[in-house]
Amino acid sequence: MGAPRARRWKLLLPPFHSAKRKPPLPPPPPAPVAVAPAPGKEEEEEVMPEEFLCPISGAPMADPVILPPGRTYERACVDACAGLSLCPPGASAATAAAIPNDALRAAIRTWCARHGRAPPAPPSAAEAREAALLRAVPAAAARTTTVAAMVPARSSSNLSCSSRASAASTSSSGSSSEMATVEVPRAKEVAELRVAEAEEEMEKEKEVAVLRVAEAEEEKEVAVLRVAEAKEEEEEVVMVVAKVVEKGDEDQVEAAMAVLLRETRESEERRRALCVPRLLAALRRVLHSKRHTPKAHADAAAALANLTNEPENRIPIVRAGAVTALVEVLSLGTASPEACEHAAGALFGLALDEENRAAIGVLGAVQPLLDLFTSRDHAPRARRDAGMALYHLSLSAVNQSKLARAPAAAKNLLSIASDSTTAEPMPIRRLALMVICNLAKCAEGRAALMDTGAVATVSAILSDDTHRSELEELCVVALFGMSRGNPRFRGLARAAGADRPLILISERAPAGAHKEMARKALRVVLGLGDDSERDLPDFMNSARNVNGIAGSSVPVHRRRAASWAAAPPAQTPPNAHQWRSVCID
Repeated sequence: MGAPRARRWKLLLPPFHSAKRKPPLPPPPPAPVAVAPAPGKEEEEEVMPEEFLCPISGAPMADPVILPPGRTYERACVDACAGLSLCPPGASAATAAAIPNDALRAAIRTWCARHGRAPPAPPSAAEAREAALLRAVPAAAARTTTVAAMVPARSSSNLSCSSRASAASTSSSGSSSEMATVEVPRAKEVAELRVAEAEEEMEKEKEVAVLRVAEAEEEKEVAVLRVAEAKEEEEEVVMVVAKVVEKGDEDQVEAAMAVLLRETRESEERRRALCVPRLLAALRRVLHSKRHTPKAHADAAAALANLTNEPENRIPIVRAGAVTALVEVLSLGTASPEACEHAAGALFGLALDEENRAAIGVLGAVQPLLDLFTSRDHAPRARRDAGMALYHLSLSAVNQSKLARAPAAAKNLLSIASDSTTAEPMPIRRLALMVICNLAKCAEGRAALMDTGAVATVSAILSDDTHRSELEELCVVALFGMSRGNPRFRGLARAAGADRPLILISERAPAGAHKEMARKALRVVLGLGDDSERDLPDFMNSARNVNGIAGSSVPVHRRRAASWAAAPPAQTPPNAHQWRSVCID
């Protein structure tokens, strides 16, 4: 074998490397830097965007605000428009609706900083007012011009910005028809017109004020004349009535009383004006005279009753001596029923004043009023007025004693109060009980009532279920009054059986003044006293096992206790209101 053969290595290349590779291109040479010529002054300053300019002043906005429906203005220009009562062009809202446009303000400041300009300054009030007048006020004497031409010069930078903005807007629009043109008034002419209008308005207001003052003076004079005429008429009426009464002609006196009665029905002012001493003296003379007709007496008493409707007249009427004349009308048997009715009404009106009550009682009005009230021959209205007069007079301690000493006063009052037939209407019965309650406030009245069987009568009324709901409160007040400081009351009440209705009221009646009075009167009847440590409900519960009402410690009338035990329980009394002093409608 020969020597080994040397190996040869063959590099196999992929197909895409089989072709001859091209050498890489050399890098391009650096492009020469073109040195631009130095720009001019006009090319250095770029034009400020149009949205940065105020539509009113045409200058860059320092404090932009947004007004409905979305346009932005300089705040100083908006305030100037508000001060001139104008609406900015293209806006529909007032200054109060302005919203700060902080984004636009920042954009304006950024733009100025990039271009080496100072931030825009807000215009002064005078400049803003001038721009508002030039841009926002329409007037008849106006001239048409472009917006850019009418903008006043601000400063060198603002002027260049506004001119650039006008040029840019003109070139971008492409046609002169797209430029906004407005009718701009002349500031002096507008100011003169406004001053003239203000002067005219002031003159008109001055004339109107003068006319109103003149009308007020005329009305005042008319009112004074009317008052003077009314006083003259009143004085004339008083003089005519007084002269007619002094002459004493019966026919004329009757006619004069009819006229006076008609005059006292007109108004409150008329009644107050007619209540003078001379007229009251004439009325007193007519009532005292027996030769005048019953019609004249009735009209005179009715006129006095009308005069008492005014509180200011009541004391002067009593001081004029009219009470004696009214008492004389009630005391005379020949007086007509109409005259008695009006006299009772007049005394009732006078008794409403607390200062008159003692004087009316001293002048002798208690007995005639009592006779009229207790007499069934008179009309219900006359009896009602007499009863009301008696009630108000009996509020005075002096008249309580007079009423207690009056013959058969307590008996007649109790007779009216206990009459459950249809002969006595309920208002008259209530009035009688009201007078009895006042009479029970004094010692003489309590004694007179007990002497005439008032405890038994009131207890019977209280036990009667027919009208108990209407008279219950007054009966309780009467029993409570008679139980104060009189040792006879306990025996009379136990004999009359007053404890059973008082127990029912104390247990079942709603809380009120009459329930407390019933409990206090029951304490007296049961002998507990006001200072007893034993509570009344506990006592009644412990004493109920004997005859259903009281125990052995409290003796009760046996026959009546037996009847109570056999009788069914009484019905619960209806709810009663608190007792009132005036109960007649």
